[in-house]
Amino acid sequence: PPGSEVLSSIPPGAFGGNVDNWRIGPGATAFYPVFHDGGLVSVGDPHFAQGDGEVCGTAIEASADVTVRLTAVDDLQLRTPVLETATHWYTHGFGTDLDSAARMAVEEMITLLQWRAGLSADDAYSLASVAADMGVTQVVDGTIGAHCAIARSILA
Repeated sequence: PPGSEVLSSIPPGAFGGNVDNWRIGPGATAFYPVFHDGGLVSVGDPHFAQGDGEVCGTAIEASADVTVRLTAVDDLQLRTPVLETATHWYTHGFGTDLDSAARMAVEEMITLLQWRAGLSADDAYSLASVAADMGVTQVVDGTIGAHCAIARSILA
């Protein structure tokens, strides 16, 4: 994030960290905001299985070898991680409570819909209201994570 503080990767945040969206995996594309030139990237905490919420503080933890390709996307103006899967787009929000995390996830979905579909903010908000699904990504790190999902077929 803006500033020069040292960040832990355990709580999730705009920078990524422990996002805990079980859909991040083979075939998915994750987009992360870049706040500083020369910023570092780390990947970790793979799971064999996890439900939305990771409610008891752990999933079925795993060791994994991963291949990551990094590409700069200059025209993507989102403030938090975004995930694209074969079927859906997911925006993420984080906060000290579920309301603030969900609000951030919806705000990011509005921005995503403006970028991907060329919609006005009002039209994107309306589309999110009728076609997007909200979920709880995780509640275990002190920072609550929420996600907002919309089917890619709606944007085709």
